[in-house]
Amino acid sequence: MKKLYKLFLGLMVVGTAANAQTVFQSNLSSWASGDPTDWMGSKSTIASSNVTEVPAVSYGTSAAQLSNTNPTSHKRFTTQRLAVTAGETYEIKMWVKGSQGDLRTAYYNVTDNNYGTYNSYFDIADESNGSLVMLSQTVTLAATCDSAEFIISLKNTDGTTDIILDSVAISLSSPPVATPYTIYEIQFTTTSPYDSPHNTELVETSGIVTAVQYNGYYLQDGNGAYNGIFVLDYVNVPNIGDNVTVTGIVEEYFNYTEIKNPTVFNVTGTGSLPNPTVLSSLAANDEQYEGVLVTVQGATCTADTTGSGIGEWTINDGSGALIIDDKMFAFGPVQGLMYTVTGVIDYSYNNFKLLPRDMNDVQISTSIEEINNISVAVYPNPASTFVVFELNDNNFEVQLFDITGKTVKSVNSIGNRLNVSTADLNNGIYFYSIYTNDGSLITTNKFVVNK
Repeated sequence: MKKLYKLFLGLMVVGTAANAQTVFQSNLSSWASGDPTDWMGSKSTIASSNVTEVPAVSYGTSAAQLSNTNPTSHKRFTTQRLAVTAGETYEIKMWVKGSQGDLRTAYYNVTDNNYGTYNSYFDIADESNGSLVMLSQTVTLAATCDSAEFIISLKNTDGTTDIILDSVAISLSSPPVATPYTIYEIQFTTTSPYDSPHNTELVETSGIVTAVQYNGYYLQDGNGAYNGIFVLDYVNVPNIGDNVTVTGIVEEYFNYTEIKNPTVFNVTGTGSLPNPTVLSSLAANDEQYEGVLVTVQGATCTADTTGSGIGEWTINDGSGALIIDDKMFAFGPVQGLMYTVTGVIDYSYNNFKLLPRDMNDVQISTSIEEINNISVAVYPNPASTFVVFELNDNNFEVQLFDITGKTVKSVNSIGNRLNVSTADLNNGIYFYSIYTNDGSLITTNKFVVNK
């Protein structure tokens, strides 16, 4: 949220009627060792050489000239650490002057060691155009945040006069009002580049948690397209199946729609997970399924880069390629084997990706033709001391793999029955592939060792 006030000569000096709710007030007139004394907090990334003391425009004796001519990468100019009230909303008022540049605000949560949501940029050319103006934005602190550095973020200044910051006041404020939307309403659009129609808005939405990863979770409030969304949240860790309501700002992160750093998080109960939407590997590469729980059936592993540190592998059911990523579960596939994979659709580095959540989301598939040609019995399952492979065919080979894809055994039969010892195998899930004596794949599946 933002407000804009034009200043005219004769305005009263900031702070003449100090408000008890004001937590920070600076006219940038106190400097030491080349820096303003109440700024350059620990999360400042702007160099001291790009913060220059200049004569005040209206308030105090000095102002700060802030320079960052990079048009894409921002620099942070932060306050020193301040004691704040957790969960409250603060208004940041900035008296600024400039002819070019972009400026926005945010906060750093010292308590939890993470960043709050950034506001949208002001275009200084539009807002100031060389005259001193007061710009205002609000930030709502996380429910656990009782210590913070407030951030002024800037980029794309002109390198000549840059942005002059003359005074700043930070005060408690009424929280902005969130608009309730369904996930479908947040996600649905048919207009390129397919950003959310509610991008940058403060919204409230609800859904069932379908997946949880290191930096957030996925919500879904229905089956199928446009019904899933990722919530970037470093504070709250729900369980899969929780029914969650969040309030946060919608953001397009490199064209991936997400709700960022929710200011309100409530678990209202538990519910049933939506049924995964069954898609071809090509159809899963689509904006409408981002954040949605899907299944791709009977797709062959055509590429494996998990061993190179990328953590990705590729499947294709004949319709087109789909990348599988290890954000939640690392799996070592075998090229040429057929898999059925369930997970949520992610988007990063210009690619849609399917994210399985655990070992149950990756199944080795077997074609109907292979089952019809040769019958296979594998027992007992779970196995404790041995596992039996019995076919209506002689002289076959069995290869066993652990869940990382590493081959742990390769055994050949003489007749139609083969006993394989599990004495040297740890408890867990293993996969097997059975081949004819000429190397043709008969079937693939999994079994459990439980001693």
